[in-house]
Amino acid sequence: MGHSPAERRSNLPAEISSFVGRRHELAAVRTGMATHRLVTLLGPGGIGKTRLALRAAADLERRMADGARLAELASVHVPELVPEVVVAALGLRSAQGGSPTERLVAHLRDRQLLLVLDNCEHVQDAAAALVAELLSGCPGVRVLATSRQALALPAELVLTVPPLPMPGPGQRAGSPQAVMRYDAVRLFVDRAGASWSSFRVTADNQDALAELVRRLDGMPLAIELASVRVRSLTVEQILDRLSNRFALLSRGDRAALPRQQTLQALLDWSHDLLEPQERLAWARASVFSGGFDLAALEAVACDDDLPDAVLPDVVDGLVAKSVLVRELVEIGGVARFHMLESLQEYGEARLVASGDKERYAARHRRWYAGQAAIAAREVFGPSQVDWFARLRADHDNLRAALEPPGRNPTDAVEGLRMVSVLQHYWVMAGLFGEGRAWVERLLGQLPPSSTDASVEERGARAAGLVVAGRLAVLQGQIEVGRPLLEEALAAATAAGDTTWRAHALHGLALASVFWGELAAAPPLLEEALALHRAGTDPFGVPLALVQLATAYAALNDPDRAMAYAEECIALSEAVSERWCAALARWVEALVQWRLGHGARARTYARDVLRLKEPFGDRMGMAMSVEVVAWAESEAGRSTEAAQLLGAVRAALDSIGASLFGHLHEDHDRCMARTRESLGEAAFVRAFEEGTALRFDEAVALAAGRRTPLTGTANAPGDGVRLTRRESEIAVLVAEGLTNREIAERLVVAQRTAEGHVSRILDKLSLTSREQVAAWVSAQRHA
Repeated sequence: MGHSPAERRSNLPAEISSFVGRRHELAAVRTGMATHRLVTLLGPGGIGKTRLALRAAADLERRMADGARLAELASVHVPELVPEVVVAALGLRSAQGGSPTERLVAHLRDRQLLLVLDNCEHVQDAAAALVAELLSGCPGVRVLATSRQALALPAELVLTVPPLPMPGPGQRAGSPQAVMRYDAVRLFVDRAGASWSSFRVTADNQDALAELVRRLDGMPLAIELASVRVRSLTVEQILDRLSNRFALLSRGDRAALPRQQTLQALLDWSHDLLEPQERLAWARASVFSGGFDLAALEAVACDDDLPDAVLPDVVDGLVAKSVLVRELVEIGGVARFHMLESLQEYGEARLVASGDKERYAARHRRWYAGQAAIAAREVFGPSQVDWFARLRADHDNLRAALEPPGRNPTDAVEGLRMVSVLQHYWVMAGLFGEGRAWVERLLGQLPPSSTDASVEERGARAAGLVVAGRLAVLQGQIEVGRPLLEEALAAATAAGDTTWRAHALHGLALASVFWGELAAAPPLLEEALALHRAGTDPFGVPLALVQLATAYAALNDPDRAMAYAEECIALSEAVSERWCAALARWVEALVQWRLGHGARARTYARDVLRLKEPFGDRMGMAMSVEVVAWAESEAGRSTEAAQLLGAVRAALDSIGASLFGHLHEDHDRCMARTRESLGEAAFVRAFEEGTALRFDEAVALAAGRRTPLTGTANAPGDGVRLTRRESEIAVLVAEGLTNREIAERLVVAQRTAEGHVSRILDKLSLTSREQVAAWVSAQRHA
């Protein structure tokens, strides 16, 4: 599993093909971002807005103290979810109250960060409203947006993305070297070489190549689609076939923009060259949002006309012909695929024209509703981590499936069933706000509660109210969550639904703990536990046990807390479950600490870090790092304790969270003891070193997998501090490694290594790698 988004300065995707040209456009973006805090890249689909924005962001990232973040909006069709998508892109969890926009402003108010908003056109108003709030409340934030229309904000600088430079009309190439000066030609040659390694620009094909990219209007997507044809056609043949198609198109919709005509012609030609079953798969796969795997495509797209037996070969053909793209990341050893936006739109238009759009959209909804239900059954078991990873990978598809086709109660009931069975996913993924937004949206489509409502409608309402209430409580909005849970309890009782009655009791107990009414929690949880023991929800019993353990730990009743925690762990270990086991182990760590067993508390807390790592649960892992810090301080390892305390502070600040109330006394004692042991100056230095760590580095330090920091890499008093990662890279530079070798050694993208080296040079006011090597040597001998 990779790091969670919040563990990195950037979530920009790695480039999977070379970046060609755009030197002037990149310079324009850099200049624009220096004078404007909002730059929007404007242009039609296929012109290369996203690729340009990502490359510009990668270049600008090193200038921003808090890096760059990408929020992809293409799959967001509910405007209200735009802020939630940005919350997730920043790696934040909805741990406290306030709207998503308010939380974003609070988090970014004192940060210097570049936010990339990709594909804003279909949620223009929502995107513009969010950007206006961020620019107003966060002076260090800059926004780079891509859209087919401007956001229309006063602070906006609009840069129109032009076609790639290409030879002019009638201009002869002159020579292969001369024609290669044009970026449009270079892009074709690069992509053609990837499709057929023997492809070369020669004196025989240079003029046809110049004419071809000119006929393609220098549009990157069109050039890439055409370039794959060199496997079976010469450049002259490709040009001849395109010329015929353009002639046909010119007799059609003359109102279309020329570049739109070009792309339409390319897509039509690509479609015509496919086998009939490949065309069906293209159209039917357009109902997916984001990526999908072969099993999902089989369930949604296959029938007598597209049998499942031929689907692997069909998919292989679509990948070979650049209609589908195989993703770099596999989930559970299973390959995933996606379509570029313009190709998805084309496939959808074909599906709509066939009259089959709703049929396959319904199959898509049924498939993901079924996957959510299976995940709910498997969530307490050995496949828990795999199912969590699948749901995260399919998050865009879950959103699409939750958007009802109509606004009638039947659709709302089906949506509520799905969003409710995902209740544990919303919590594990930290998507409190988004889960709650879906529930509230779907509840709003039900008629007012009445005795005439169907059993299905009453059950769905009760479940939705439970999930909305629980998520509100986890966001710290007790005054909102508690009434919802009380209403849910009454609705579940009236409907005779013991499962959701038990979950309503869970939520009310959690609200009592958060509200400080600790004694009220155990009776509620005991009743919930009894209902779950008699029920069928596999997650119910362990969840009730761990919440009872937590409540008794807060009440300083160690015997009961340990008994419930141990029962939960026994259940979890019997089926190789991790999430509840980690929660229970953390309670044990807390109890052991308060009983005076610091070393045992540290061991248990490290177990939590191991168990939680696949989920990227920043809140839960930070609480465990905190316990390790207490133990390190008590054992006299004060520097390590201070560093870990600093890391916890940074982690909680990044998600807008704070320690649970009953932990403050332990925390304050640790801070005081560590400060006294080190002295003020050394404590502050070590604490700041901890805040500078990436969170995965802090986890590794707390888990004992990383050697403690021994101070900054800089000479005392020089006024310059490198982060731990920068110090590590400075040493590799001194060893003579290139940026590419550094990237390979650290398993990061080459541009990431380049950014670190650039920041090191800037911080140390140096101009060469040789000077970095001399500086490292001086530090070693200081």
